[in-house]
Amino acid sequence: MSHYGGRIAQLSSVRLGGRRRCPRRGRALQLGILGFLLGLGVMGGAWWYSIGPRQTLSLYWLTSADNSIYYVQQERRVRAFDTQEAIRLALEELIAGPRDPHLTTAIPPQTRVLDVRVEGDDIFLNFSPEFTQGGGSTAMMSRIAQVLYTATSQNPGARVWISVEGRALEVLGGEGLILDQPLTRASFVPSFQLPAEPATPKDSAPLTGSPKRRLAITAS
Repeated sequence: MSHYGGRIAQLSSVRLGGRRRCPRRGRALQLGILGFLLGLGVMGGAWWYSIGPRQTLSLYWLTSADNSIYYVQQERRVRAFDTQEAIRLALEELIAGPRDPHLTTAIPPQTRVLDVRVEGDDIFLNFSPEFTQGGGSTAMMSRIAQVLYTATSQNPGARVWISVEGRALEVLGGEGLILDQPLTRASFVPSFQLPAEPATPKDSAPLTGSPKRRLAITAS
């Protein structure tokens, strides 16, 4: 009895010892999988920053000289899978402000881009309430022009619909700048000339005439 009892005890010890080794193998396997996934992530990030998809569009900034307001067009290449993402990135850069100290933006810095949707030739933009704050009629016109021309830089014939927290923007600012949407480059006729090609503050086109308080904008 003691002999068999000894074998049973010995076998039990072997089995228990085998069980103790299993968690180590499991942890090694988990670490191996984690390392593999991390490697894939690093490779994917390197691909994105080196040869990832890019979109080219133009940003429209403001500058002033000799009591005149100028619009400056700057080309940008952004890492984006599609037009929607490219437009969002461009608008967020407009809101953040230019790197060049000679340029500025009429969009309040607290503004957030809530949504961008592109459906054919229609571009739907949804902003936070800060988009409507501050500035007179000139600033409001400049703000709309910056958004309109930047959003349509890849498709100049597109129609732009602007909303604030999901509601169509009909009146902008305390002075009551009225907008009839959709907005297009053809129907938006402001009292200034926008440059046809990328320009610098030195050779961009100045505003002419006085700003309009009401903009009658219709679809072309």
